[in-house]
Amino acid sequence: MLWGYAMNLQQLRYVRALVQEGSFVAAASSCSVTQPTLSNGIAQLEADLGHRIFRRTTRSVALTAFGERILPSILEALSAFERVRELAKQSEKLLHVRIGISPCVGASLAETVFEAAKNQLPDIEVIYSESNLLDLCEQMRRAHLDIILAPLDLRSSVVPDAMLHHIHSEPLVFIPRKDRRSTWSLARRVSVGEIAQEQFVLVPNACGLAQVTKRLFDDNGYGLNRYLGEASSYTAVTEWADLGLGSGILPLSKVPEAARGYAMPIVEKGEPALIEYYAVGKPSTIPAAVFNQIWETLQEAKLPSMGSRRTAATAPAYDWCL
Repeated sequence: MLWGYAMNLQQLRYVRALVQEGSFVAAASSCSVTQPTLSNGIAQLEADLGHRIFRRTTRSVALTAFGERILPSILEALSAFERVRELAKQSEKLLHVRIGISPCVGASLAETVFEAAKNQLPDIEVIYSESNLLDLCEQMRRAHLDIILAPLDLRSSVVPDAMLHHIHSEPLVFIPRKDRRSTWSLARRVSVGEIAQEQFVLVPNACGLAQVTKRLFDDNGYGLNRYLGEASSYTAVTEWADLGLGSGILPLSKVPEAARGYAMPIVEKGEPALIEYYAVGKPSTIPAAVFNQIWETLQEAKLPSMGSRRTAATAPAYDWCL
């Protein structure tokens, strides 16, 4: 039985170099050591292991059967060490902050939200993961995310036990289905009651938008008449409305330019119906002190306004949206 191996990484590097170069002279040169140093290092390793790794002749060097057997493990050990060293170097330079974003938010808004944090904390790198709200909340519960940006209904049990900060609002817009557009051709805005009988194409509930839409109708005393199928994306909602499958409700930023001519803002009780975006935060992958610094910058972030709670009774269709 062999105990107390004195092998070290440098000896393993000597073995790799000799296999790659095929001669002691070239291997020593590639390792920036003298030939006797490399030869002695390999000889010591062989003595510690109790087996020859190389078969030497006056003209060539070749692996023994034992050498062939252990070479993959030697290369794997060196690769693992070099990977650990590289990760250590990266950690010295950057601290990764894991951010989950809802498709409703998107990377452009997220970059605006974290612009100040990036400027004030140059040693952090923001890593985004886009997914639906349910998945993001589950990832936060498993300590895989530090911050989530998403539309929230604060009365929902979906929201994790974490810090909350309101970051943005934007108007909700009604997109009538193709065969009903003549009905709304003279309207500049619509109330929830006026569109309550429409059938709506929604994206999956996990997104956050569907939850906000349902709450909009519930709070105004109406049921939401849903199309039986579901669109996979915000673009698909408009496409399906163009096909006459159902009407849609989207945040203004998700309405395609081509649909702006027939889309119209929704009002509730005389004010724009808004979708509210929040930051949900809990330090999971970063130190609490760094998280607190980032969170402070979020509260100071200046975001472009896309809507307000002022009365829309006399406003043109989009002057309070754009």
